[in-house]
Amino acid sequence: MSKSKTSSSSWLPHFNPGDRVEISSDEPGFRGSWFAGTVIRREVKNPNRYVVQYDKLYEDESGEKLLQETVDWVELRPPPPPEKKKVQLKFGDEVEAFHSDGWWEGAITAEHADGKFAVFFRSSKEQIVFEGKELRLRREWVEGKWEPPFEQRQREKEVN
Repeated sequence: MSKSKTSSSSWLPHFNPGDRVEISSDEPGFRGSWFAGTVIRREVKNPNRYVVQYDKLYEDESGEKLLQETVDWVELRPPPPPEKKKVQLKFGDEVEAFHSDGWWEGAITAEHADGKFAVFFRSSKEQIVFEGKELRLRREWVEGKWEPPFEQRQREKEVN
């Protein structure tokens, strides 16, 4: 599963209470997913851990209380900014698909004539068809920057 990564021990993210984030998990059934949430606070005893609250995950089936968890910083990233230009998705693109209240990592395996895309999820070995508006290009949050950079992808599209 992709995580926020660092190759340098000097770079550590800093999120503040109220910051919007996406949260990943290594829990079985959730690998390769990112869920929207908000930072509640940073742990005092371990500043590399944060208490977060999910936007659409609940503590129980009744759906009355939003789930809060303490997570390590590597499980957090800011929400990616929107693309500056409309991205033309194609076969083979690594994407994140909005499904079951989160963004799930997959790859486009087919383009349909109606503008929909089949996406294969390695973690669950499933293939599901999505509309283009339910997909975004997959990016990694590395040392405080999105990889590949948004501008780089735009230049690649303009050259081809």
